[in-house]
This record gives sequence, C-alpha cells and structure tokens, in this order.
Amino acid sequence: MGHKVNIIMKKLSTIVCLALFLSTFQARAAWHDAGKVTRVHSGHGNGPFAFSTEVNINIEGCSQKNFGYFVNETNSAAERMYSLILAAYMSGKSIAIATSGQCISNRPEVDAVQFKDTTYF
Repeated sequence: MGHKVNIIMKKLSTIVCLALFLSTFQARAAWHDAGKVTRVHSGHGNGPFAFSTEVNINIEGCSQKNFGYFVNETNSAAERMYSLILAAYMSGKSIAIATSGQCISNRPEVDAVQFKDTTYF
C-alpha cells in the first residue's frame, strides 16, 4: 500500500510541476495590444533600443511603467524587431508585443513584436 501511495505522490508532484511550468510559460508568451508606436530610440553605441506605444503595458517589478520598452541587443531577433517597429511607426499601424517578464533599466523587456492585424498568433 505504501509503495502505491509513493507512486501516486510522485505522479501528482510531476503534474503540479508541469502545470506551474506551463502557466509561467503562458504568462511570458502572452501578446499584449500596444497600439501605435509613438517613439523609437536607438541608444548611444551598443545596447538595447527603446520604443514607446500608445498603450503602456505594465510589468510587475519595472518602475518605469509609462516610458516605453526595451529590446535587448543580445536577442537574436532584435534587428528584425527594430525593422518591424520602424515600419509600424512610419505606417501608423498598431502592434502587439510579447514581454519577457524581465526589466531592462526599469522598463519592460520585449521578446517579440507583430503587427496587430496579424492573425497567425
């Protein structure tokens, strides 16, 4: 009987851990409607670039909640995101962003960007 209880407890622990992992992943991968791009700033030298949108997406732990977002230059998609953000800015199209859940210089870090009218995601 004790052996069966241990097996059940191990399975239950695995299910709980998996559920926690998936809920964390879902929160990170969530898309947020950010509206139109209002500002784009490519820093001084190497480093992250910043941009602002009509809608401020607040991320817990980031103290600069009304001053836009940062994209980390080490993100392999940073150049593509910069191009898409510039295209959205110049065309006046709305975007959606996915945040990493982290902050750069107290601003939310953006992991991905897409045009708002994209229905793929």
